[in-house]
Amino acid sequence: MRRLQESILYLIIHLTIVFNIERLDIAGPDTINLATSVYLLTMIAVIMILSFKWMRNLPKPVLMLLWAGVYFLVKLVLIPQPPLVGSYFTYLSLTEIGLFLIAVYLTQNLALNLEDVEQAVKNIAFASNTKVRRSQETQERINAEIYRSRRFQRSLSIIVIEKNLRNVRLDINKVVQDAQRTFMEQYVSARIAKGVADQLRQTDILFEHDKGGKLIVVSPDTDEAGAKYLVERLGSLSQSKEFSLLFGAATFQEDGLTFEQLLIRADVNVHQQGKRRFSIGAPTEVEKDPAVPVE
Repeated sequence: MRRLQESILYLIIHLTIVFNIERLDIAGPDTINLATSVYLLTMIAVIMILSFKWMRNLPKPVLMLLWAGVYFLVKLVLIPQPPLVGSYFTYLSLTEIGLFLIAVYLTQNLALNLEDVEQAVKNIAFASNTKVRRSQETQERINAEIYRSRRFQRSLSIIVIEKNLRNVRLDINKVVQDAQRTFMEQYVSARIAKGVADQLRQTDILFEHDKGGKLIVVSPDTDEAGAKYLVERLGSLSQSKEFSLLFGAATFQEDGLTFEQLLIRADVNVHQQGKRRFSIGAPTEVEKDPAVPVE
């Protein structure tokens, strides 16, 4: 929020200077007499950059060159103007294009910060609409899938996804440290949940475990190779600079015959393998008990 506030403040201050610079009269009346077209171009540039996503997302050098070209096109072709260079006119032209391009730069910063805030609000709002269920809500279906896999000897894999927030960079004030950390974790969790949900099939089960807030994916009819492929796809979510993900997977029957055993094996693999690594653990000693409800 601070960046947004600063970008708004800087743009307001700059536009105030641009539209009132002629009133300064530092060395006498009409010392700085900007062309009317410069004021119009400044307003048009501000409106267009704030309105059109493709324009505000242009690289800064490209955007600056684009609007510099528009400036010279207007000054030299469309609207007859005093000379661009020559004694007093050289300094006037440099002042005009300097003030104009600074306005373009500050407007792009404001537009990008507004876009970031908008995306953050969407992601946090998404958290309440993601349909990522809690453990208790998925207990019956998971038990049914485990039973089906045991009875018909079908493959089934689970994947544990754990957030790694050690790389998250925050500008934290001591007074509001806890609040900012909570906000960031909710934001990251919402983004991860959306990204994971987009990669899953309709038959897959995604829920948040009660212990630790980890995301669990139960993927029926998925063997070890299929689980590895899914983890590789989900690994692309770790490309974000804001967070990284830890993955661990386990497959029925190689790693366990019950959900609880699979979950323990997958959780062990998370901590053994580290960021964006995949492993199916060695077979563990299991008991042939019926499916164990999700804890």
